[in-house]
Amino acid sequence: MRRRLTNILVIAGVIGLILSESPPVLAQSDANPVNLELGGEGSTPWNIANIKPGGSGSKVVDLHNAGSRDGFVTIWLSSIISSEGINPASETGNTLEPGELDQYLLFDITADGLSTSLDLPVKITNLPQSATDTKCIEIIPLKEGATTHLVWEWALPINTGNDAQGDSISFTINYLLEECTITDVSSVVDAGGVFTQGVTAKSTGDKGELTINEGTTGKTAQDQPLSDIWIIELDKEPPIPPSNKMAIGLCYETGPEGTTFDQPITITVSYDQSDVPQGVNEKDLVIALWDKNAGQWAELTNCTVDTVNNTISAPTTHFSRYAIFSPVPTPPPPPPSIPSEEGEKEIEVTPPPLQLVEVDMLGETGKLEISADGTVGEPFSLTDPDGNFILDIKSGTQITGRDNQQLSRIELKIVDTSIILPDNTVILTPIYQLTGYTRDRQPTVIIFSPSANLTIKYDPERLPENALVPVIVNYSDELGLIRLPAPPDEVIEIGMAKASITHASLFAVIVEVLPPPPPLPANFEVSNLLINPKQAKVGQPVTITITIANTGATGGSTELYLIIDGMVHLVREVTLAANSSQTLTFEVSNLSAGRHEVRIAGLSGNFKVVSTAVAPLGSEINWNILDLGIGGIVLLGLVTLYLFRRKL
Repeated sequence: MRRRLTNILVIAGVIGLILSESPPVLAQSDANPVNLELGGEGSTPWNIANIKPGGSGSKVVDLHNAGSRDGFVTIWLSSIISSEGINPASETGNTLEPGELDQYLLFDITADGLSTSLDLPVKITNLPQSATDTKCIEIIPLKEGATTHLVWEWALPINTGNDAQGDSISFTINYLLEECTITDVSSVVDAGGVFTQGVTAKSTGDKGELTINEGTTGKTAQDQPLSDIWIIELDKEPPIPPSNKMAIGLCYETGPEGTTFDQPITITVSYDQSDVPQGVNEKDLVIALWDKNAGQWAELTNCTVDTVNNTISAPTTHFSRYAIFSPVPTPPPPPPSIPSEEGEKEIEVTPPPLQLVEVDMLGETGKLEISADGTVGEPFSLTDPDGNFILDIKSGTQITGRDNQQLSRIELKIVDTSIILPDNTVILTPIYQLTGYTRDRQPTVIIFSPSANLTIKYDPERLPENALVPVIVNYSDELGLIRLPAPPDEVIEIGMAKASITHASLFAVIVEVLPPPPPLPANFEVSNLLINPKQAKVGQPVTITITIANTGATGGSTELYLIIDGMVHLVREVTLAANSSQTLTFEVSNLSAGRHEVRIAGLSGNFKVVSTAVAPLGSEINWNILDLGIGGIVLLGLVTLYLFRRKL
């Protein structure tokens, strides 16, 4: 049940190769705070005549939100009637009702805020046919008091066949304005798109929430900073999910469409307990985003299910359309058969016929046998001639194109295209493109249900230093790089990257490189303390030498303190380059006699200073020398006395 206020207006139109009249259809509205007003030439019933092959035209519709609430507009066509001309002639081709103009006429639409799942222009019958149609055309946002100019364009291709000559189409264009919450972030986003503070944006019904952290950079598809963001609850049928999944609850539109973030933001959505299929574990619910370019759903990784509050949260880096997926519950086994009294009769079951799909993997060709619904009977491996790209498909896997189209061909190419890589990321392989072709040879994505396993080889010699484990990614212009999950039983092998894939597109192997560690700061170490001489006289200089080394990765300076007997004697500043050393010499003198202790940078030693003064008498007497001196004097006296007496 929608909780938003709504306002719907309708316009009727007739386009024909001959003049066709249409009664006017008045615009209808409900008086409430969500009030849509239409203006411009396209706001009245259309009546365009005499369109010929190669002809075209346009109408402008002004959409004005005259209410007091912000909103968004859903657009669809209804009551499309293709009619034969008034006077059909046989030479124009098919003259039977209904007319054929709807098979050729192309429609396009442009407007600010246009969001659509269609690859415009399209045939009129491919436009949305209801407000809840899987296909969608929306104008988001249409703020209170704002007006947007919507341009409808149509063209009849020049090669239109004669069977459409004289035919006409009538239709009704519906415009539904619904209330939504637009969160203004202009005050917290700088010119570079960086959020200067965290932001939480909620949907009008509080069933969806976006959380963006401070420091996150967000840019629109036009590479502009964000001014508004939104998450809108949509009561619409989502595009067809994979065969093993089913969508539950609402869809959620986040915007502006095409916005990307440099780091993950968090999306949180709610579900009703009654929506969970019987037999499904709530922990198995996931959030998936719609990849418009690939035409496929991509499940978000690291989903967190809160079974108490019935919410699911997951990181994402893109604004897109989101839905909640549940596994398809396993049907109960059939009851055992009860044989009749006559006994069971054997029923011969004829297997469905097999179809052949051409395979061309870079020149390596072959045939793949599948059933009419695209199911593979036997396990199959597709590979290129060098074995660098290997796709393993399990038995029972269904292989189809977009919208379950049958395939006639699978082709692998190496493409020369540029992809935007995140910082500190290196691509290790060529970019591979795996494409499917329908029975009418139109290119399409390939859908695998359940997933297939992909292995891509890379050259280990190309791995840069500080590289993490290489991974396989797929790429689209809308969503950028998406890292693919590894198979559950993956064993990491050097030279091989592996992934599980649900659809085929552009593939490559990338590796994230850790930034180099910052250089080590300067680190000083002191050694080899030498003191010379170890004993000096008073006044004699003493030389002290040390070796200082910087073992760090950067240069730096430090101060050395020469401490003698506990007091700083000298300070010296030393500057050394990275991984260098130097011998330093200090000289001290004029120290008093005695033992002195030296300390410098944690090293210690000592030396002695002695006095050179004359010792006082009696302080130290060498009695042997003294005895010899006295004896010599006595002997000299006796000799002198003897010589003196002889003269007498």
